[in-house]
Amino acid sequence: MNMPVRPLSDFLRVCTAPAIWFSHLAVVYAAEALICTGPAASGTKSMIWAVVIATAVALIALVVFAAGLGKARLILLTGRTDRDGSQFLPVTALILTLLSMLAVIWTALPTILLPACASVG
Repeated sequence: MNMPVRPLSDFLRVCTAPAIWFSHLAVVYAAEALICTGPAASGTKSMIWAVVIATAVALIALVVFAAGLGKARLILLTGRTDRDGSQFLPVTALILTLLSMLAVIWTALPTILLPACASVG
């Protein structure tokens, strides 16, 4: 049984949303490591702004990416399936986009709930 070879663009489409989330995670933690190494009082506002900007950019990128997945939204809304199984990757990309949006918010949540650059001991 020969399986059709999918183009590289299909793989990249599925990996785009998790890559945006990972980039956001890396930027937030790198910002905390760089901003909070100095005096805590001077880095608090900088840390909050860094997380707000990184989160806004990541969520906007994910919304724009999700808007480009029109076929997946149509499949999810109508429940229509294709006979050749071509609906799997667009739907997977959309689900990963929604999960990545949740992960971006989850990553930014500690900055909202906890004091920025607080020392533990």
